[in-house]
Amino acid sequence: MSVLERFFREHLRPHLGGLAGGAVLLQLGGLCQALMVGTLQFVFDENFGMAGGGQASRALGGFAPLNHLRDWLLAQLPAASALREATYFVPALLLVIFLVKGLFTYFGSMVVVRSGIQATQSLRERLFARLLDMEPAFFQRHPVGELLQRCVGDVGQVQGIASNQLADAVRESTLALAMFIFVMQRDWKLTLTVFIAAPLVIFPIQRLSQRIRHINHRNMEASGRLLQRMKEVFSNIRVVVGFARERYEVERFHHHQHDLYRLGMKAARAGALSHPVMEMVGGLLMAAIIILVSGRIHSGALKGSDFVVYLLGLYAFYDPIRRLTKLNNEVQQARASLDRVYQLIDRTPELPVPAAPRPVPALPGLLRFEQVSFAYDPRHSVLRGIDLELRRGETLALVGGSGGGKTTLVNLVPRFFDPTEGRITLDGTDLREFDPRELRRRIGIVTQETLLFMDSVHDNIAYGRDADRASVVAAARRAHAHDFITALPKGYDTPLAETGSSLSGGQRQRIAIARALLQDPPILILDEATSALDTESERAVQQALESLMEDRTTLVIAHRLSTIQRATRICVMKHGRIVEQGRHADLLALGGEYARLHDLQFGTEGAERKG
Repeated sequence: MSVLERFFREHLRPHLGGLAGGAVLLQLGGLCQALMVGTLQFVFDENFGMAGGGQASRALGGFAPLNHLRDWLLAQLPAASALREATYFVPALLLVIFLVKGLFTYFGSMVVVRSGIQATQSLRERLFARLLDMEPAFFQRHPVGELLQRCVGDVGQVQGIASNQLADAVRESTLALAMFIFVMQRDWKLTLTVFIAAPLVIFPIQRLSQRIRHINHRNMEASGRLLQRMKEVFSNIRVVVGFARERYEVERFHHHQHDLYRLGMKAARAGALSHPVMEMVGGLLMAAIIILVSGRIHSGALKGSDFVVYLLGLYAFYDPIRRLTKLNNEVQQARASLDRVYQLIDRTPELPVPAAPRPVPALPGLLRFEQVSFAYDPRHSVLRGIDLELRRGETLALVGGSGGGKTTLVNLVPRFFDPTEGRITLDGTDLREFDPRELRRRIGIVTQETLLFMDSVHDNIAYGRDADRASVVAAARRAHAHDFITALPKGYDTPLAETGSSLSGGQRQRIAIARALLQDPPILILDEATSALDTESERAVQQALESLMEDRTTLVIAHRLSTIQRATRICVMKHGRIVEQGRHADLLALGGEYARLHDLQFGTEGAERKG
């Protein structure tokens, strides 16, 4: 099944009623087009005096339904009406047909466009939801620019063919069908003879379609790279400006743009070839018609009005076919985009939800690591044989140099990753047996890198919960954030800039802590949660965190050893292993790695103070 068929079955079929109604209206518009061409017979016969008689008058057949319509309309008019005269009747009839055709075409197109937009909205929502099901490692392998291109650019291409272009395709197809019936009714033998040239069109158009689809795949990839580069530059604008690298970034942008230009020109050349192919076929058809009917014209067996109307009908058939060929180029571009969209939708997450998940304990009592190992790359292990137990109410602090595996270890608890060996259990149940979303609702996380949303302060603190203002204010007070929040222009309703950049680092950190306080989780993960605070704020927030830690399982990553001296247990990690564990005083007395880190840190601080 092609991606177009799949898109129709999964997203357009629910809107089949609207599509069918719009198609009927567009078909009526196509019928009006045939009536317009047929009405020109009256112009040539009665206004321009091109009518013949006898056998010649039916050399290419007549359009009997239109003759009956004219007779019926004339019968309804008063005997003295000026509209009974051909000079006025035919133009009035043409105006009415034009008006009715326009109404049918407009309303039919709107119905089809609405259905197409709704279908692509459901596709975009499905893609977005699927992306949120992916494991965190997926977002490390796929740049944000690429994902934005898939969600916005690729789905936008699909929306074009599912709305406006679908309406155009239905309209042109119904018009072509109506005009085909018209020319067949005029002279079916001549029409079928002319259509022997159809294979001259089909083969080159198919080849061009394949090339356009292939080029568009590469074009979308290049667009994703360009978007990613722009995002990086704008997100790191202080670095760019600080190092005076504006010209360098402009040159890199130019190179990315040049790739898009090359691919765009290739696609344009492939698409432009379809027009001269159709023009050549049109010329062949015209030459064939003249050769076939020239003898009948010279003998007088064919009257002028019949031949002119037949040519107009044939052109009215050929013109929508030509436009459909152009639409085919756009369909091939959208087909390439659909390929990329369905690649993501069909991808299976590496952290799947179990078919029958176990319920997560509301107040878990024991978190246990059993011979846990982990590697991002099979050749380089990050964690090696970790054995740990944490009971409710305990605070475990992880310390050690950079690259020791501390952050990786705590990231295994909310199942951002799964161990490559061993297992992690909660009250004896493997974390992989829980629904990841339910598990994460029991875990509060405050990271060193605090990112906020472009929402109000209230919405950022209440993120993930339907909390009232009183609860938000209470959490902010405990995080010592209330005073600076009320000093903002709109208080708790103040909108924040992207990633919360309108606040200082310490302010952002306190809002993140307030968010964790409001969640009131049984398990806490604090990754340098007070690193961005000044000394006074750190002391106040540390007191709030200590009260929050009571009767909860808490994992703390700390580089500043002064913040974790009251931890129930301290684990020292080095090269992915736990090399020491115990209380602060015991580890100092041991004189090992912890004591070395302590002397190094406080010795440096002492030297700085003396300086």
